[in-house]
Amino acid sequence: MKKILFLSLFLFVGLIEAFAQKPTPQKFEYPAKIPPSVNVSSERLEYIDRLLLEYVDKGTIPHALTFVARKGVVVHHKAFGWSDIGKWKLLKKSDIFRNYSQTKAIVSVALMTLFEQGKFRLDDPLAKYIPECTGLVLEKINSDSTYTTRPVVSPITIRHLLSHTSGIMGNRDILILHRKQRKEGGDKPYETLAEEVKDILKLPLAFDPGTQWNYHPATDVCGYLIEYFSGKSLREYVKETILIPLGMKDSDWYYPESYRSRMVKSYINKNGVLTEQYNVWSGARNPFTTDFSYCQAGTGLNGTIEDYARFCQMILNGGIFNGIRIIGRRTLEMMCTDQLPHPNNGGEDFHFGLGFQIYPERKTEDGKITASTSMVSPGSLHWGGFYNTDYLIDPKEELVILLYMNVIPNPHVWEKFLNTVYQALQ
Repeated sequence: MKKILFLSLFLFVGLIEAFAQKPTPQKFEYPAKIPPSVNVSSERLEYIDRLLLEYVDKGTIPHALTFVARKGVVVHHKAFGWSDIGKWKLLKKSDIFRNYSQTKAIVSVALMTLFEQGKFRLDDPLAKYIPECTGLVLEKINSDSTYTTRPVVSPITIRHLLSHTSGIMGNRDILILHRKQRKEGGDKPYETLAEEVKDILKLPLAFDPGTQWNYHPATDVCGYLIEYFSGKSLREYVKETILIPLGMKDSDWYYPESYRSRMVKSYINKNGVLTEQYNVWSGARNPFTTDFSYCQAGTGLNGTIEDYARFCQMILNGGIFNGIRIIGRRTLEMMCTDQLPHPNNGGEDFHFGLGFQIYPERKTEDGKITASTSMVSPGSLHWGGFYNTDYLIDPKEELVILLYMNVIPNPHVWEKFLNTVYQALQ
């Protein structure tokens, strides 16, 4: 336990230093030539081009879009491949991608702005605000789709939601089981986020809150809490609090029809053949519908890569960008501190804060702290979306790194891409 506390404290102190001592660029610079002060080799950045062109040329991926900024200076922002293979339409840097789970970090920050207003405490029981919240843990599923339960040891808190330790079910079979129990029957679409959340919370939990990590619909519950505390719709609050102040003008759940031509086609690679995916909304509504009543908080946001880079740079700056403070520095430091029990079922050395995965230091058996085997700096923040959009925020190197694709399954290019970025640092 002492080792765990020491490691978390070490990461926390490192993040405080990184956020407090670095300059805070208020806009991205796009120089024709990388200035020497940025300490990035333009020649070595060509490795990125070679890597991604190879993946596109082999037909492994349909496209790739990069955004790499150091100290607020954009050093690599290029488009490769096609947004629509059927029409041989070249990918543009201003094209719109489906972000899927990258929605979660934005919603998590939005909820924490309400925490800053004194609307709740992190360790408040969820049932205080949502009485429908279950107090049961699943023990066994029977062959006839019935199941047995037991009482929870401790209740779900808002901290558990943000750190994905609440125990809320993420198993597809359980969700299907619950749909069968709905009075409406079948897979009738939810009309509001509140309806979905209260339905999910009727399920027994997979484990006692706070004891394990489990990727699940908890961020949808965070979205409902935003509506509960703010009195506004999730979409309205997120746009007013984050998207509009940061200048993320092309990010949204829903768009007018005029945006359709900018939406990148999504693909699946089946045995080396790229095929367009038509049903790619993963439970979220089609962004060109006229019904705006339902927005998921764990998925559903779309946008350009530069839009999301603005959000990442705000995090890197300690909560401020575009001349506007979105969230307090100390609040952000807390969000970037590991919240998980160790060991946990996220994997060896897996750390997660309140909305972000955290790259940890590695500790040897003799107690010495060593660098991670990855070139990514300890304390860096990361997550991605289902269709392989990824971001990384590295406070130590003052880096924002994004790679966008809309293709499944995972082509495993992200780690190679990171290597081509880090090797260019001087």
